[in-house]
Amino acid sequence: MSDYILWENLGNNTKLVMNQLHYLGLAFMILAYTLRVYQFLQKPAAVEGTPARGDHGKAIRYAYLTLAMPWELESQKHHWIRYGEFVLFHLAMAVGIGFAFVVPIVPELMKNPIIGSLAKLFFILGFVIGVSRMGRRIFKAEMRKITSPDDLFCLILLTLWMFTGIFAAPLKSEFWLFWYYCMATFFLFYVPFSKISHYVYYPFIRFYVGKHFGHRGTFPKKRVDGQKLS
Repeated sequence: MSDYILWENLGNNTKLVMNQLHYLGLAFMILAYTLRVYQFLQKPAAVEGTPARGDHGKAIRYAYLTLAMPWELESQKHHWIRYGEFVLFHLAMAVGIGFAFVVPIVPELMKNPIIGSLAKLFFILGFVIGVSRMGRRIFKAEMRKITSPDDLFCLILLTLWMFTGIFAAPLKSEFWLFWYYCMATFFLFYVPFSKISHYVYYPFIRFYVGKHFGHRGTFPKKRVDGQKLS
C-alpha cells in the first residue's frame, strides 16, 4: 500500500481545500437552501376552488413515486436507454458527493480495493454519460433550443468533475485529488444559484402536482376495461 497517498504528507493547498474550504462551501450551501426553503414556506398554499374528485394522499404518493416508475412517464417509457443513463448519472453524482465527504474522515475506507474500484467505475460511467449528454445538447437541434447557458455550463463542469474522480478515486495522486476537491468545493458555492437546485424544488413541486391532479381525480391514472388511461 506504499503507493497510496500518505495523508501526513499532503500539501497545504490540498489540506486547505479538503478540510476547510470544502466544509465552508457546505455551510454556505446549507444556509442558502435554508433561506430558500423558508421563502417557499412563507408563500400561501394554493387552494382548490372545486369539490375534490380523488384521493389527495394517494395522488401525492403517486406523484413522488413516478420517478421510480418510468413506465408511467411518457418521456421515459419509450426511451429506456435514456432512463438508464439518467439513473446511472445521478448515482455517479451521489458517489461523487459521498467520496468527497468520506475521504477526509476515513481515507482508509477508500483504499479497500472493492470500494475504490466501484467508485472509479461510477466516475467512469458518469464521465461517459456526461459526454453523451453534452453531445446531444450541442448537436441535436431540438435539444439546443431548450438548453440554457447554465444547463451546458453545469453539465460540462459535472462531466469534468467525474473525469477528475476517475484518477482521484484510487487515492494515489494528490494532483487529481486536489482538483477533484477544487471542483467539488466550487459546486457547493455555485449550485444554490444554478439549475442543479431542482432537487430542492422537487419535493414541493411533486407535492402540489399530486395534490392538484389528485383533487381533479386524474392522479393516480385509472384503468378502464384493462387499459390504462394516458
